[in-house]
Amino acid sequence: MKHLIGLIVLLTLTFSTHAQKRELLEDKETILARAAEVLDASLRPGADLHAAILKENLIGRYVLQVSFRDKGDISSVLVVSAEGHDIRSQNRFKDLVHLSRMPFKMPKGRQYRIEHTFDLNAIPR
Repeated sequence: MKHLIGLIVLLTLTFSTHAQKRELLEDKETILARAAEVLDASLRPGADLHAAILKENLIGRYVLQVSFRDKGDISSVLVVSAEGHDIRSQNRFKDLVHLSRMPFKMPKGRQYRIEHTFDLNAIPR
């Protein structure tokens, strides 16, 4: 019986976490600053992107132009420049960034673009 109650509590907490709404940001400067923070955080240990980089042994230093839409979906990722890389790493990293999302919403119908530097060679292996 204790296990059943514990399971119900755990499921309730899980569903309430997923049901939380994402924050709505409206100021362009705030949106771009928060996007840069999110992209930096994606390379820290514990992040999904960080784990994929290590698992797939991706290398290189990239400047990417990342465009994202009102619901946080990343609409395009363009490589502005790349150093110390191989083409497999470049393409895979670009795909991984494209699959991620911003954890906030923006005004409806708006799209934003940010140029951000990612140094995969500086990640401790």
